[in-house]
Amino acid sequence: MLDSIMANAALHVHSLNGQKAMASVKKTAKTDGYAKSILLRFAHLLSAQGVEGIASTLFFLYLAWLDKDFYGEVMLALAAGAILTKVVNFGLYYPQVADLGRADEQEKAAITSRVNIIKMCLLLVSLLALWGVSGYRGYSVQLGWIVLVIALGFGIEELADTFFADMRVRGLQKTEARIKILASAGSYGYGLVTALLGLPPVCVALFKLVSGLIRLMPGVIWYAKTYSSKLAVIPSAWSPVISTFRTAAIFALIQILGTVYNKLNYFFLEQAAGRDGVAVYSATYNIVDPVSILASEQLLGWVVFPVLSVLWWTRKDEVASLVRNTALWLIAIAVPIMFVLHTESGLIIGFLYPTEFAEAASLQTYLVWSILLSFESNLFQYVMVVAGAARTLLLFQAITTVTNLLLNVLLVEPLGPLGACLVLVFTKLTMTMLAFVYCQVRFRFFTFTDFVFPMAVSLLTVAAFAIARPVVGQHVAVTITMIGYLGLLWKLGFRYLGVFPKKSEG
Repeated sequence: MLDSIMANAALHVHSLNGQKAMASVKKTAKTDGYAKSILLRFAHLLSAQGVEGIASTLFFLYLAWLDKDFYGEVMLALAAGAILTKVVNFGLYYPQVADLGRADEQEKAAITSRVNIIKMCLLLVSLLALWGVSGYRGYSVQLGWIVLVIALGFGIEELADTFFADMRVRGLQKTEARIKILASAGSYGYGLVTALLGLPPVCVALFKLVSGLIRLMPGVIWYAKTYSSKLAVIPSAWSPVISTFRTAAIFALIQILGTVYNKLNYFFLEQAAGRDGVAVYSATYNIVDPVSILASEQLLGWVVFPVLSVLWWTRKDEVASLVRNTALWLIAIAVPIMFVLHTESGLIIGFLYPTEFAEAASLQTYLVWSILLSFESNLFQYVMVVAGAARTLLLFQAITTVTNLLLNVLLVEPLGPLGACLVLVFTKLTMTMLAFVYCQVRFRFFTFTDFVFPMAVSLLTVAAFAIARPVVGQHVAVTITMIGYLGLLWKLGFRYLGVFPKKSEG
């Protein structure tokens, strides 16, 4: 989608130049039409994400009820697959889209091919490394194969994403969405059927490989039809491949380190508390983490970041208010989500999981803090990228990863799943503080008074709940205090938090 962002930015730059009235009207109409096109493309991709979310939730909940140990093994394998995805992606998406946007048809085939050549090499190395780690950590044969086949599925999905990037440049998000919907239905349908039939766990674990193949094959066919060429073309010169690799390296390292410090506690927890501990931790993590992803990918990545990118070059004086208002509104949005997940953790876990997952309810009261920290951390990291501070951000990611490793050593062994929760919260706190301090020292976005309103409303909500709970009971008290909180936010939020950015701005 970087091409969409860049094109939208170019339209806005032209519209700001003092041109004649008729030309301005025409360009404004074009801009509005393009904005509608972007929203339509978003809608297609969001529909695919919706199918993926529903299907995966049903499948993983069934596994949790079916076999707690197998569920823990799959969660461990998914954590390994998430890390492998970042390694194989290696930040290649950004330079690929930029190159495709300015290339002619003959060059586009070579660009896509060299990206997949790099990805295939990285996938092979990653799988070999993962096989070695499985042996070193003494995984059982079953667990080792589950980790490898699920990780391979992630890797093949990443190869397919190279073709999807080309589709996005051409505005073919509808085609991409259809392929992803088919892959989600096929993969999780396969997983549910094989689990219901009682097939061996390794056979069930092939669900991710099914998803990867369903995504890859239509991508290969589309590529062959579009370019009338083979999937992988050996480049006549390796310098463009090396250049692409170098350009992507810094973004790749940022992404890889971010994934590592978010997933590393899984592996320490497996060693300290076994698959049972991983399963209990995953039960609450799989509730809390999607909320964080929704904000970072949908709100920040798709709305705020494009607006911020445009303002940085066209109306830089408006950047400070945008960042400040967004940060304050993210606090206001996070508070009710955290409050409900904290106070109703027992109800939520008890409804979704069998009784042996009861411990996850107490863990959730700690893990909810990662939501607020993720919101703010991602915002300030986007600011650093726009400001050209990618190398500084990479340093912060390295510091955070080292901190995460130390916290895992100190907390997970003695505390088990609770230690894994604390590690994630303290790790995100470290990254948030580093990025916030950098942005505040360099740009002076905030004053202390900016935080008075969200802090006051949050404390008032907690106090009201503490008073109401003994009188009307917990569930009614939660409902009453949330209605009061949202009412205050509706009446006073725009006055004290500022105007929240819209998709049409910028």
